[in-house]
Amino acid sequence: MYHTLKFTYLAVLATQIGLGRNCTYDLTSTGNTLITGNCGTCPGTAITGFPPGVCTGTTSAGGTAACLAEDACLSAYNNARAAGPTVALPAADLGGMTLPPGVYTFPTSAGSLTGAVTLDGATNATGQFIFLLATTFEAAAASQILLINGAQACNVYIIVGSSATVGAASALQANILAYTSVAVMNGASNNGVLCALNGAVTLINDALTTQSNCSSL
Repeated sequence: MYHTLKFTYLAVLATQIGLGRNCTYDLTSTGNTLITGNCGTCPGTAITGFPPGVCTGTTSAGGTAACLAEDACLSAYNNARAAGPTVALPAADLGGMTLPPGVYTFPTSAGSLTGAVTLDGATNATGQFIFLLATTFEAAAASQILLINGAQACNVYIIVGSSATVGAASALQANILAYTSVAVMNGASNNGVLCALNGAVTLINDALTTQSNCSSL
């Protein structure tokens, strides 16, 4: 499994996890995707669309580095699933909410983002924002994750029980760890890790950027 990323750290509840890159069975890009970081797949070896897509770091198709990254993603996924205590969100759509750090569950098995959600680090700038979904997560076109008062993208985790979809022209700042697949639609961006533990990462003219390590690490 695998997709794109750079050597950095994923920390879930103060557990440091070295994450070398994004993870998936297949990495497929259409158009001029730009990945600032490394690219790879494990256990699969299919990486297509590069070029014309660009990966600024190293590329590993089923290599040791990619497989270590996949293991790190799985550890992060499991650590997040065990996190608590949890806070129940008032609605399945994050749009319009302003949230402090916490571990959040959704009132339905699937969750979504329409418009913008604001993550506020005022109470704890090094706090983590963990969103737990039983099945799917879908960010509508032009959705945004906004970070204020010191909140950091490296501390944002969307943990998806099946597949995640990021809508066209969205601008997210999160580590998206999906049990099955991740699809990023045309012209979207994400500051964070994408991991598809049992499926493919599919990209279309997207901009994916490696985060710096969190100041809390």
